[in-house]
Amino acid sequence: MFVIKLSDIHGEPWDLDTSSHNPSNETVKFGRFLLRVFLTDSGIDLIPSTPIVGSLYDEDYPFALAGISESALAPISVTVELKRLSDGNKIYKANTELYHLPVPEKPQSIARLDTRYGGLHVKSDGSEWEAVFPYSFYLDGAWLASNPDHLRQFSDLGYNILHIVPGGQGIGYDLHQLDLWFDEAEKLGLWIMFDMRWTYQDNDYVRIQMNLVSLRQFLLLPPYPSLSKHFNAHRSQSDGHENPPSAPSKAYAFIKSLDPYHPISLCLNCENYYFESYSSGADIVLADVYPVGTNVTYSNKYR
Repeated sequence: MFVIKLSDIHGEPWDLDTSSHNPSNETVKFGRFLLRVFLTDSGIDLIPSTPIVGSLYDEDYPFALAGISESALAPISVTVELKRLSDGNKIYKANTELYHLPVPEKPQSIARLDTRYGGLHVKSDGSEWEAVFPYSFYLDGAWLASNPDHLRQFSDLGYNILHIVPGGQGIGYDLHQLDLWFDEAEKLGLWIMFDMRWTYQDNDYVRIQMNLVSLRQFLLLPPYPSLSKHFNAHRSQSDGHENPPSAPSKAYAFIKSLDPYHPISLCLNCENYYFESYSSGADIVLADVYPVGTNVTYSNKYR
């Protein structure tokens, strides 16, 4: 189904007064509309013109896949058209992409976004979909390597995502150590957030890392059921570092061409610093949250 939301960033300007709108107040009325959702290239309707009276915010609109003839690895462009039945029948338009993916030819994990309720659905080869709400923080590889029991302690605290920050040169991982961590993560039921913050602008490095994951998945070694999300341009203050605003979207397209079965994340720190350009290169936009009032006196590393 499609979920209609109002955005301050994407789409056409909305000239109706929504300042008093409260999502929990169902009495708020925006007017009378016709909603149509169709495939951009062919014009085939996914949702034929449907009358809507009242609030548009956060509503569900089911559709059938019958109009999409075949599964494909490439995204399908979809147009959302909203005609306001007053003021000259003004039409608002927005575009999005729909993936109708085939079943993978080889065993691998799959993750999909739950844009209705939040979180992710994940599955390994042959398993059922499992709902996951990611809960974790940046992990220092040196800390993990210093004690074989640290990963279990991390899991025992209730965290479910293993996100290891790579070093600052090349791929940034000791690949043998990474294999050991991924083996242990699988045993503990942790999901992996794979971080390419230093290399996402270099297609050769990206391809090497994706191939490493593919080799691990597809040979006679245990697959990576723990691989839930690829991390695209995630680096602390990536926008503040003034990476090219077009870089995340270019990397997004390249990574998706190699593996469309996992969403891509991006972390931004600055307030509206080319936010639209940067955020176009991610399925998930994260916040880099820091604790307030932390006493680091007892931290040998951060005091």
